Amino acid sequence: MINVRELSNQELQALNRMRLDNAVVLKLIAAHFEAAKQKLVREGDMVLIHRLQGRAEAYEDLLRAVDESAEALNRA
Repeated sequence: MINVRELSNQELQALNRMRLDNAVVLKLIAAHFEAAKQKLVREGDMVLIHRLQGRAEAYEDLLRAVDESAEALNRA
């Protein structure tokens, strides 16, 4: 999990720029997140399930950190 409260101001600004300037990249990450969730529903192999869970969690963490970056910058 990415804790935005522990990030430097420079890292928060980078995440916020990603939110403001890279909508296409964020849509791509969101699409991969949704695809990983769909694969999780259909997958039966536990090894692949664990991999997909890790992948989905990483995508979700990044998307959440990008969303929370503006609020964290305002507090700083």
